[in-house]
Amino acid sequence: MAFQLRSLMVVATSGGGMLQGFAHESLAQNVLSVRPKDTDSEWSQWAAQELTKFYRSIEHREFTSRDGKEIHYGLCRPENPRGWVVISPGRVESYIKYQEVALEFVAEGYAVAMIDHRGQGHSARLTANQQQGHVGRFLDYAEDFAEWLALLKAEFADKPVYLLAHSMGGAISMTYLQQVAGRHGYPPSPFQKAALSAPMMGINTAPWPLWLAKPMTRSLAALNQFLSPKRHWYAPGTGDYQKEAFAVNRLTHSEARYDWFSQMYQDLPAIKVGGPTNHWVAEGVQAAEQVVQLAERVDIPVLLLQGDQDIIVAAEPQQRFVDKLAHPASRLEPIAGAKHEILMETDAIRTPAFTLIQRFFSS
Repeated sequence: MAFQLRSLMVVATSGGGMLQGFAHESLAQNVLSVRPKDTDSEWSQWAAQELTKFYRSIEHREFTSRDGKEIHYGLCRPENPRGWVVISPGRVESYIKYQEVALEFVAEGYAVAMIDHRGQGHSARLTANQQQGHVGRFLDYAEDFAEWLALLKAEFADKPVYLLAHSMGGAISMTYLQQVAGRHGYPPSPFQKAALSAPMMGINTAPWPLWLAKPMTRSLAALNQFLSPKRHWYAPGTGDYQKEAFAVNRLTHSEARYDWFSQMYQDLPAIKVGGPTNHWVAEGVQAAEQVVQLAERVDIPVLLLQGDQDIIVAAEPQQRFVDKLAHPASRLEPIAGAKHEILMETDAIRTPAFTLIQRFFSS
């Protein structure tokens, strides 16, 4: 299946008016009603044909950030939504990976907004090597997020707004709530609840222990800046994008979904992202720690989904984060058998997890 994203794009800048277009609830329901199990051979054909029908109803837009970076995002809008779900993807991900997630929410009557964080997807890249995962300050992600939400304020109107964030997107959105929303001239947060899928609150730095990885990456980032300020170095053991064989992948048990989102990189090489730079690792480790330290600043209910086979992010800081949250309705839910990408898992794991999120938002 070819993902002809650019040919389908409808673009508006932050200075322009919102364009009208609707991802009809009935279309989403029809596409969802014929979805086979991900263990059936027909799933790939369904994704190529039926899911693509829904994908064509997504509006693709962009805005320019306060520091001149082009940030891309997508909207799926029923005519009279019951509420909004805002999706904050993880590291290396483009929002187009969340087509199936958006489909399910639109079928339930929600509107969906999804963003490509700076440095990935179709948003502006930040190094000469377009595949490097990099950011100047982790706070830049959160400020982009704040600008984007301010841009969407008129769209949200008086509808409830919910946050769904994965991995790095969880750290970004929590940093936004803790350090940006309602501060420095940015509007208050619109979110009523937040669901976090495997949020990045501690990074697995194996084969190096965290106590060694932290000073090592800071030192390497400083050395890089001194010796080669215009050419960023990958963190040790990482490099340009290389697809892992499904048998050894650390993300999901669903071969159909793994092949589907891996194919996006083949069809859209511009969205490829490989390993992180030393500077990104240093910023990411510090940001993850701050998210846990400042947990009390998050005053909305939070549902945190934790895969018990996740080796990408650390579990213990997630528990400490939930323990410190202010709202009594917040909780951590272990997801049995899940690897890191819970929302891309096989149906037997994914469906109960997704149901938890839907019930959490609607309760």
